[in-house]
Order: sequence, then structure tokens, then C-alpha cells
Amino acid sequence: MTGPGATEEAANEQPIAATDWQHHAATLRLPADPAQTRLIEISLALAPRSRWRRGLPSVTLTASGQAPLTYSLEARRRDQRIAWRLPPCTTEVTLSLALSGARLTGAPQARCHAQPAIEGPILIVAPHPDDAEIAAGGLYTDHAESVHLVTLSCGEQLKGLKRQYLSGLDDDLDSAVRRKAEWRRWNVFATPLLSGIPPERSTLVGVPDGAGWALVHDGIAQRPVIALSEARRFNHLALPPIRGERLERDDVVAALRQLIDTLQPVTLLVTDPEFDPHPDHRAASLALALALDGSRHRPRTVLLYANHYRDAFPPGPAFQPAWMPPAEIAIERLFTPAPTPLAWPLSTEMQKHKALLLDAMSDLSPRAGWPQRRRRARRANFVPTFARERDPYFQAAIRSTELFRALPCDAFVAAWRGRNDAC
Repeated sequence: MTGPGATEEAANEQPIAATDWQHHAATLRLPADPAQTRLIEISLALAPRSRWRRGLPSVTLTASGQAPLTYSLEARRRDQRIAWRLPPCTTEVTLSLALSGARLTGAPQARCHAQPAIEGPILIVAPHPDDAEIAAGGLYTDHAESVHLVTLSCGEQLKGLKRQYLSGLDDDLDSAVRRKAEWRRWNVFATPLLSGIPPERSTLVGVPDGAGWALVHDGIAQRPVIALSEARRFNHLALPPIRGERLERDDVVAALRQLIDTLQPVTLLVTDPEFDPHPDHRAASLALALALDGSRHRPRTVLLYANHYRDAFPPGPAFQPAWMPPAEIAIERLFTPAPTPLAWPLSTEMQKHKALLLDAMSDLSPRAGWPQRRRRARRANFVPTFARERDPYFQAAIRSTELFRALPCDAFVAAWRGRNDAC
């Protein structure tokens, strides 16, 4: 658990006075707070790089009395950020930055964020199987005794027969789609068992894969490719039945509302509508806000996570600290004030456990051939030293921290309610 945190963002964020950044080093002075875990956000202004320069730039942060941490940076973005968890009781720390393949054009700017508490029960809303594991496999393992997972879609979408998990298994696309749904439905209930979360605490709603935004935002009813009786076959918590053969927006909202009222979570996790452009992911966030708007129970905190980014992908190999997306790639500004960044630490052993969770997800486990691996390495601008044959998410997701953005539940609901075209 993090320490007790304030619920008002204004109290959670403050600039830090640095003595100077001579030779990329500064002493940061902070008010004493023995119980509070805090996060230091450092903004870097970098000189433009030649487009022909190979490899990723990086910055190594060294704090007095602690092992150095290396952060990979994007190759050609000028404004970038890194996050570092400050130990409790710290009132003064000397930080030094060593840059490789990059040059600062101005003094770094540091801000301090108090880390809100993560308290159970916890309800994690995932658009597809594997989204919760990619974003929060470490956090949900650490809180396994109080976590319930709800997955909206079976993730059955298949672009062609060549994309089957087992080549040649099915001869027609309809059969292959149903097979993929069956496979990934099993993932929803089986994979969390590796972290001690029993199937009784996983629930599948059955939203058609790829149709989430049209269904939730536009209100266009969808005919499920996979019958809801099949999608929900292993659910232990009954969801409200649908009226007819088509799934309506209200059916999804009612399912989430019933889970909230039944489980009464204190903390919610859902996809970040400001940074994650995937339509199904944005739909999950909106559906949760609509469900909360009419719920009898009001959780305390919402943690936002992003598994996709607009024109960007977390740079660098696995086992580094989590990447902080630059504000300029946000899809929109929905929350005022901005949510508080929160970094959940993962031990080396927990990072390896998270690799096991991801590999247990069928969509992430296929191995790539050597030509495909070479193409991925060229695009990524680095050669991975771990899971080279796996999906690039292994590099992006298996980090020494998991990054979220925290805000009060009321602020999350109010922001969606105030959006001009929100339902």
C-alpha cells in the first residue's frame, strides 16, 4: 500500500526549488512528510537530434544513496519527462543526470506529487483480455486478495485466417473468430490464477470486439458475434440480461453499475481517455463514467492507465522504469486539474512474474520469426535483451514501475459529464 494520500490534486503537486543544475546535478529540498510516498517528475528540454542518428537517447538518474536508474527517451522528441519515486521521510536529496545521445537546452524542471493511497476492494475494468495484465499485472498481483477484474470484450476480432494462433486449424473465418473468442475467454479466467485471483473474481461482459465506441458513445446497438450466453459462461456473478438479440449501450452500463454496487470498490482502474486512442479503450472509460453516474456506491479513487498512445510507443528495453508520455501526444484535455501521476514499484521477481502473466495471454505469446524480429528491432531503435521473439509489449510493459494517473471518482465522472458529445 502507498501511504495515506490527499484527494485534492492541488495539494498533491508542487514545484521543487533546486539549488541549481550545475553539471546536470541539483539538490532538491522538500517539506518533511514522514508517512507520505512521493513521486518526483523531471521535465527535460532536449536539443533536436539528427534524423540519421541511430539508437535511442537515454538519461541515467543517480540519487544519493541509491542505485542509478536509466530511462530510455524517444529519439526525436524535444520535451520529455521521467518519474522517480522518492522514499518516505526524505526532505533533501541530491540528484544527478547523465545524458547519452542527447543534450539539454535548459535546466530540468522538477515537481513533486504525493502518491494517493491504493485501497481495496479494487475493480479493474479491461476493454480486452490482457489489457489489465499489460497495465497493472504487478499492482493486481500485490493486491490479489482484494481485486476483481471485469473484461468487456472477448477480443475475438481476427483480420484473416493467417492470423490464427494455430495455422490451418480452421478453414473459414467465422469458425476462426469463434475459436479465438473461446481461447481468449479462457485467458480472462485462467491467467489471473497465476497471481492468486480465482475465477470467481473475474467477469466477462461480452461487448463485440472493435465495436465499443459505436456502442457506448454513439448508442448504436450491436449484434454480438459470440452469443452472450457463451461469452458469460464462466461468470460467477450474474449480470443483467439483455432485451432481445442486440446489445445496447444501457446493457453494458447496467452490467458495470451492478458490479460497482455489488462489489463496492474503493479504487477503480480503467483506461485513460486522454492518452489511449484505441476506440474500445475510450469506450471502456466512458461506460464506467456512465455506470458511476447512476450508481448507489461511489468509489474514492480512479486510476487511469494507457496501453496505446497516439503516434508513440514506450521506448527502450524491459526492466527500466515506466515511460511518462509527453503531454503533447494527449488526444484531448478532459481533466482539470490534471490527474496525479502514480508509480507502482515492481521488484525484479515481480517483473518476471508479470512476464509470465503476459505470456499466458494467447494474443501476446506467439513467437516471431527472425525477419520479423529484425524489422521490430529497426523500428524500435534498439535490440531487446529479453523476450526478443515476443510481442513488443513485453518490452513496454515489463518495467520496474507501473505508471497510472490518479484522480477522485467525482472528478472522473464530472469530466465525462461535461464533455460536449459525451452521452
